Amino acid sequence: KRYTPIPPGKTMANNPPSLPRIAAFFGLIALFSSHHCHAFIPPIRTKTVRATSRSNALIPSTTTTTTRSRSRSHNHQSPIVIYTTANTEESSSTTTTTTTNHAPPTRSSLDKLEIVKLALKRPRGASIGVEYVAPSSSSSDDDDDDDNDDLTILSMQLRKQSKCAAIWTSDANSIGKFWKEQEGARGDFPGPVPVIYTGPMTDEGDVDADVDGIKGATAVVLEYNGRDDLDMESLSEFGIIWKVNSVEDLRELIDMEESAGGVFLLSKNMLPKSTDEEDDAIIELREVLSTRPKSTVTIAPLATMQNENGEIKLGKHYASSLKISSLLLENACVGDDEDVPYSQYAIEEIGKKSSSSFSMTGLTGSTNGHFGVSSHGGEAKWRRNENK
Repeated sequence: KRYTPIPPGKTMANNPPSLPRIAAFFGLIALFSSHHCHAFIPPIRTKTVRATSRSNALIPSTTTTTTRSRSRSHNHQSPIVIYTTANTEESSSTTTTTTTNHAPPTRSSLDKLEIVKLALKRPRGASIGVEYVAPSSSSSDDDDDDDNDDLTILSMQLRKQSKCAAIWTSDANSIGKFWKEQEGARGDFPGPVPVIYTGPMTDEGDVDADVDGIKGATAVVLEYNGRDDLDMESLSEFGIIWKVNSVEDLRELIDMEESAGGVFLLSKNMLPKSTDEEDDAIIELREVLSTRPKSTVTIAPLATMQNENGEIKLGKHYASSLKISSLLLENACVGDDEDVPYSQYAIEEIGKKSSSSFSMTGLTGSTNGHFGVSSHGGEAKWRRNENK
């Protein structure tokens, strides 16, 4: 029966609405309620949290899955947030973490390390740093003045001519001299490069090296899982570069990159000795390096003045195959007249995209037996090798 409007003077009870209109009314209520309920119940989200310890020890991150559900009443009171955490590594309710012997670097130290990252990180290829090894001879005060002048000149030439990315040295007495010259180049082009100390280190300089004696160093190298008596507060003015001796240590440090700093020096025993070497350890290393975060900087030492300039091919192999961020030319500078020529040669040749097996540079000089120039076969001869 068709519904007609209620005449004046009559009530709803005398003329009730039809069933189709009642059903439509409740349908609108259900649709409105469903739409607004979804607005108050957000989807369940998961996030990864980093397991921490109450101590200051560096610990690798343990991935845990956190499920968050939220409910809110319609009167807009404070939401009720419920967290449930499940360990993805073990089914037990207790979270297990692995601690190391080291305290984490300070915030100031991590900020200082950013300077090293900027210097060593390249958009393409690997940056190249050089190591300075002080001559092992005692000297008088007059000789010390000459050494200061020599190191000042060497520091400037390594920056301008060789275009090295960093200067590495284990000689604490040289740190301040390199730093003074590099600091004086601030605002010039090319600008100053980091000075990195690789020698022994203690917390207060009791035995090996006084922290005050290496002031000016941008960063220091510490053995990972080595000594555990170092006070990181006393090293807060230096960036910390961790030296690792195994793929497991490297993976551990990469997992906790934020707290470790993200700059790692690989030991020689982790790296291939030739471009043809390929075993399970090298394959595993390549996998770890290929999946590391882009902000991580890895450094590989490279022996210098090898037979047939093998360091050139090996350096290119490290950069292209292993994706190493930076190379360190060991013993490149020893205080002789080949320091700068060799450093410049090695940095240019490793950075070249063309093959080093064919070069017309210095053909006549090398044929006549001159040192430090390339022959038609690409090999450079160095007097330092002849004196060994």
